[in-house]
Amino acid sequence: MLRNLARLTTAVTLVLGVAACADSTTSPNSNPDPDPAGSGFTLLLTDAPGDFHSAVVTISEINLHGSGGSVNLIDDEAPYTVDLIDLRNEVATIVDDIELPAGDYSELRLVITGGYIEVEGEDGRTRIFASSPDYHALPPGAPVDGQLHMPSMGQSGLKVKLPEHLDIGEEETIVMIDFDVEESFGHEAGKSGRWVMHPVIRATDVTFGGNLLVRVQLADGVVLPEFAGELLSLVDFPVTLVPVGGGDVRTGTLSGTDEAGVFELMFKGLAPGDYQLALEVLDGLLVTFAPELPLVTTVLERETTTETITLTSIAVTGSVTTTLEVADTVSLPVVDGDQVTPGDYDAQLVSAAGDTITVAYTDEDEDGVYEAQFQDLVAGAYSLTIIEPDGVTTTFSLALPVEIELLEGEAETHAIIVTEAAAS
Repeated sequence: MLRNLARLTTAVTLVLGVAACADSTTSPNSNPDPDPAGSGFTLLLTDAPGDFHSAVVTISEINLHGSGGSVNLIDDEAPYTVDLIDLRNEVATIVDDIELPAGDYSELRLVITGGYIEVEGEDGRTRIFASSPDYHALPPGAPVDGQLHMPSMGQSGLKVKLPEHLDIGEEETIVMIDFDVEESFGHEAGKSGRWVMHPVIRATDVTFGGNLLVRVQLADGVVLPEFAGELLSLVDFPVTLVPVGGGDVRTGTLSGTDEAGVFELMFKGLAPGDYQLALEVLDGLLVTFAPELPLVTTVLERETTTETITLTSIAVTGSVTTTLEVADTVSLPVVDGDQVTPGDYDAQLVSAAGDTITVAYTDEDEDGVYEAQFQDLVAGAYSLTIIEPDGVTTTFSLALPVEIELLEGEAETHAIIVTEAAAS
């Protein structure tokens, strides 16, 4: 069967060249009898530094040529438009998760159907040169000062010679190319004032990617609770994967396996290197994992790395909010020359186990009512009290401490008023 086309990493240098006539192409998803030995493939795009303000191109086809014919790697109805200037020191994914037949491949061909550049003239004014005055990616209302000539690029396309024949089999293949804007655009000879795009693209590096298999399970005795009216499942914990050195974030959803209680997700076609792996947790849940997340995992060339994560505890958390305001007949004292305010008081919450949390009162909405909030609390017994500022004796509307029995997922609020206050 066909395997997933994950990504092809491309670093391209454009100089001068004429491509041959385009061969007929087929969609990679349209083969009714796919080769069982296909493999994953990843295509990324980057750009070398240059002096252009913008260099936008629209790629309508990316054809991979080989012994089995040609495969178009992008959707005919969804061309890829990108400002190459945004890719300096960055990498963008062009194709992702497409099935690719196995075979021996020797050439990429890019069909570019439009574009524009934004450059600064000798008079200091920025000018735009476009393939047509109605090119769809032009900035709204931007005037076009001249033509960007793109000979044959929308018909025959641009050849990208691969550094070696790619024998696509069981492994994930990654090819790096670099689109050099500075070398790809230049003034047309003579005095027409037109700019011309006339590149040759060279692929510079070939490597083999790896896979990461994430397995998640519950520890013995752990049961997922109801949350927001529905029973939780491990599919409710999205998996995120981020290259340690920076790059695109991959997110996926776990799915069940034949092994009871075990859920899995496979990330395919990863460039070898270190990645930070984590599971997203919904607000209102307190969850622990073993090993502790996020963790750093290493993906190796031509190998599948497996990370097994165990959810060791989970609780639906609640909250306690206390408000503090001063009665109309009460004035807070001045201590050491400073006027005391409710913001000088702290709220303190002590759990039955003796864990203590202290939060300052604040009045973020400036309505005269100060608040202190304790979030992500597990169900249980708590004691709420107030810590006075030094040099102040206070009487409150409630007897302190306030004893609280917090239920799972409950949000409690306790309003407290200062009824008397004096310097001590």
